[in-house]
Amino acid sequence: MKVVIFESISKIIITIVFAYSMDVAFREIWLMDEFDRAYARGKYIPVDVELNLFPFALCFFLVLIYVVMSWKLKPRKTSELMMKSGELQDSDERERFITNRAARTSYVVASTGGVVAMILIVFSTSIIYRFPSFPIYLIALILITSTIAYAITWCLEFNK
Repeated sequence: MKVVIFESISKIIITIVFAYSMDVAFREIWLMDEFDRAYARGKYIPVDVELNLFPFALCFFLVLIYVVMSWKLKPRKTSELMMKSGELQDSDERERFITNRAARTSYVVASTGGVVAMILIVFSTSIIYRFPSFPIYLIALILITSTIAYAITWCLEFNK
């Protein structure tokens, strides 16, 4: 169970850092787009575009730590590294059932969140104009809620 909790918390942190990285890049792209629109109208707007690579480097570093720690936490270390992602052990029937139930719950939460996000984006155009990176954080929120739903379902099923 500690593997599932570690992986879920790690995925949530990585998702938040990656969403922030995308927000930083998107703000710079949005700034360049505003400059292009003003230039097309014959106006000149001084723009200082500078992409900060620190969030991307931090995200890469966190993913690297996640992969190493996830590999170290696995109870069975004889299989390949790529087969070790996730908590599923092929030999344990109960764990397969738990993982199946948790994956279904996560899928339902993610698909419902996707529909709700589409509706929110359609009806919140004023928010998007004021906060252009709103869809980035909305997608991150969907990923985070599905990860939380997976972890909660997995832990509840495991403790039954």
